[in-house]
Amino acid sequence: MAPSASKAPKRKGLSLEVPALLAGLVLGAAGALYWAGSASQPQIEAQAQQLQAELTNHRIELAQVRAQLDALTGRLVMEESTRKGLETTLQATQAELGQARDQLAFFDQLLPPGPKGAISIRALDIERLGPTLQYKVLLMRNAQDDTPFKGHMQFVAAGVQQGKPVKITLHPALAPGSADSVSPEATGLDLSFDQFLRSGGLLSVPEGFTPQAVTLNILEGGTLRVSRRINLPAAE
Repeated sequence: MAPSASKAPKRKGLSLEVPALLAGLVLGAAGALYWAGSASQPQIEAQAQQLQAELTNHRIELAQVRAQLDALTGRLVMEESTRKGLETTLQATQAELGQARDQLAFFDQLLPPGPKGAISIRALDIERLGPTLQYKVLLMRNAQDDTPFKGHMQFVAAGVQQGKPVKITLHPALAPGSADSVSPEATGLDLSFDQFLRSGGLLSVPEGFTPQAVTLNILEGGTLRVSRRINLPAAE
């Protein structure tokens, strides 16, 4: 009977120790949590401030990138518009060049250029324009080498002055007071071209002279290479 009596007090002691141990563990864990929480609070605040500063910097960088993107987009739109404009101009110029080549080929069929080195006046138009004559001329050359043709245009008008028939060599119309300051090379009558040349300008008509016809002479040095005469309509 003694052994059974000694076991009862031992079980009762264990039942008292377990709740006490559990209570100690709970209190210790709570204290540790409280201590850990109070000890890391400054670090958390510092990290939060650092993150806030980094966020602000990122927002500034994002705004700068957006501004750069807007500027590049605007520049791209402008460059795209300029590129399209240049492409349109290029296409129009190529179309005009093609038409000019077709017309040139047509003229070649109508008027053969002649032997090598020959100069021809393919088109000549002269009309009255106020006190001057406006001329337009198309010259062609059947080139025999790479050396350009160098010559001079001479316009000789036949008409009436003071009731008498006269012939007068016409000169380019210049602005008043500029005749002394303009060299002969700048008058537009000198020629230098390889295969064809379009030229135009105004010719001065002397006062009291009524031109009735104009002859264009193409000179190379003192040699006459080709000429053409145009009759003018009567002055209104």
